[in-house]
Amino acid sequence: MKLIYKISLSLSAVLLVFVTLWGIIFFNAMSSEINDETDDMLEEYSKDIIMRWLSGVRLLSTDNGTNNTYYIKRIPQEYAESVPGIEYEVAYIYIASQSEHEPARIRRQVFMDSDGMYYLLTVAVPTFERADVRRSVMWSIAALYFVLLVVLIAITIAVLRLNLRPFDALMKWLDSYVPGKKNNPVPVCGDVVEFRKLAKAAQSAADRFERQYQIQNEFIGNASHELQTPLAVCSARIELLLDSPDLTRKQAEELVKMQRSVRNLIRLNRTLLMMSRIENGQFLDAEDIDLSSLLSESAAEFGEIYSYRDVHADIEVRKAFPVKMNSQLASVLVGNLLKNAFLHCPEHSRVSIVAEDGMFRVSNDGDRPLDAGKVFTRFYREDSGKEGSTGLGLALVKTVCDNSNLRISYNYDGRHNFVVTRL
Repeated sequence: MKLIYKISLSLSAVLLVFVTLWGIIFFNAMSSEINDETDDMLEEYSKDIIMRWLSGVRLLSTDNGTNNTYYIKRIPQEYAESVPGIEYEVAYIYIASQSEHEPARIRRQVFMDSDGMYYLLTVAVPTFERADVRRSVMWSIAALYFVLLVVLIAITIAVLRLNLRPFDALMKWLDSYVPGKKNNPVPVCGDVVEFRKLAKAAQSAADRFERQYQIQNEFIGNASHELQTPLAVCSARIELLLDSPDLTRKQAEELVKMQRSVRNLIRLNRTLLMMSRIENGQFLDAEDIDLSSLLSESAAEFGEIYSYRDVHADIEVRKAFPVKMNSQLASVLVGNLLKNAFLHCPEHSRVSIVAEDGMFRVSNDGDRPLDAGKVFTRFYREDSGKEGSTGLGLALVKTVCDNSNLRISYNYDGRHNFVVTRL
């Protein structure tokens, strides 16, 4: 998730909590204010009725068209002394003028006349329907939240995009950065101190990485080059010893094992040297090559080589796959992918090859998936005991693709699938 969207979602969550709390507080404050005003009116109404009762003046009709009602009930002294002098509550009462029950604010007050008799005065005034008000407040809050959310997110995105332009430029530079290639310098990150520090750190890290990358390539290239002669000499001397008539059977077996190990080292050394040359840009000459045709030719050759394992290829060329790349690198790409498929598939199985414009796929059977995060790293081998495997074949394929505007990917759907596409 992008930073700008994460910030927007966080603000939305905070705003939702804030608006919800504000709605609860607003509803309670409004209810309290309405109750206070209603209680003041009930108090005045009660005083007027009590004064009329005690003065012997005719009382107001309980049905005076205002929906205000009152009741006076004589009560025993014991009951009068056991209840509060004044109390309030909200309850439903029957309004005769409307022939229905309505929520009302009720005030009860105990008073005594000149004869020492106690009376309970109940005064009720219709009040608001809390459920309706709560629903109205809820919808108002929802509308307010939506409007505030849209405005806030729009403002936030606009402000963040404006202020994060240096950061976006730095991210684009990181996405375009390719080790060992000629890269543009890190973009200047405006006048924000933190962005300038980040750009400086990125440039420093890139420079340090480039130095280490160059040293590593030089070391691998030099070491591989220097190892070629001694390895060739060792291989030649072992062959001479194998031709000796004085060898015993056990000595010959040991020499064969040594020769196999030396050949593996020679193959490993050649692969490392090839990778170093590719990364150093020594294959500059490019030409138009049809990978579909190259796949068909190479698949036929590998089918003959591995026919002893009863492994054959199914080739489906739907369309030409023209690319502009070095011919030697194209052979390395196709050869290593096909060799990997033929070498690692079980006996009595088939390798599937599908090619079309902009894509080709090489598939082979396998019991379990490979580690997609490591399959193209150097020296990764799922089966370390596989004869002829150095763990560099797919790494070499990845290096060729990275330097030829191609992309290699791996997936497993019951079969191992290696897909090469054009960038």
